[in-house]
Parts: sequence; C-alpha cells; structure tokens
Amino acid sequence: MTTSAHTVIKSIYAAINCRDVPAAMQFVDDECIYQDLNFPQPFQGKQAVEQLFTESCHNVPDDLQFVIDEITTGDRLAVGVLWHVELGGIPFPNGRGVSFYRLSEVTGKLVFARDIVEPPIKPGKAAFFIIRLVTPLVRRLLKQ
Repeated sequence: MTTSAHTVIKSIYAAINCRDVPAAMQFVDDECIYQDLNFPQPFQGKQAVEQLFTESCHNVPDDLQFVIDEITTGDRLAVGVLWHVELGGIPFPNGRGVSFYRLSEVTGKLVFARDIVEPPIKPGKAAFFIIRLVTPLVRRLLKQ
C-alpha cells in the first residue's frame, strides 16, 4: 500500500463534496463498517456504505460542503478528522463533527469509520443531572 490514511480520507471528502459517489466508493473496502452515530445501526458492507453516501448526496443541497479543519497524518492506516459543514461558504449552525477512520492493511481502503456530529440541542450542565438521574436505571438494566 502506497497511500496514507489521510490521503485516502481527503479523497473521499473531495468526492462527496462533488457528489461523486462512485469516486468515493473506490476507496471503500468490501467489508467496511461505517458508524454514523446519527443512525441507530452501523452500515455494514460496501453496498450499505454506498447507499448511505448516495442518500446523503441526494438529500442535501449541492453547496453543502464538508470542510476539514484538522486531520492527523502520523499513521498510515488510521486518521482522525475535525470537520465542519458550510452552506455556500458559510459555516452551518451546529455543523461540526469529529470522525475516526481506519484502512484495511490488506486493501488500503476504508474498513472502519465512526462519525460523531454536533447535536442540535446542547444540554450543557443539565447533561450531568441527566446522567446521575439515569445511572441507577442503566446499572439495573446492565446487570440483567
């Protein structure tokens, strides 16, 4: 494998921003597991990832673009990305995210992804109260 993880991921972002799903898919492994935490279940396999990319590209405006703010470069198989979304060159409200990607050692293609998107509602310090409130219930459910 001659390409690095950050180069592969930058290529995927560029293809998605051009709404060129086939170009993005050339970098996705057949066994890819893509966890977009906006969805309840991961997308498993190249076909499922292609469907995610296709639906994403068809259901957002053409001028909605992913912008990479920071990307790690020290690992040839794994990369972390801080990104935001812009609409017509203007940052989209609550449009930031962080992603982790891992490439296959065999194919050099994307084999694992996890996207975490900024939530539209931010509970702030109330999150601590909610965690304390539900912790006893979660403990009971986990013990069963």
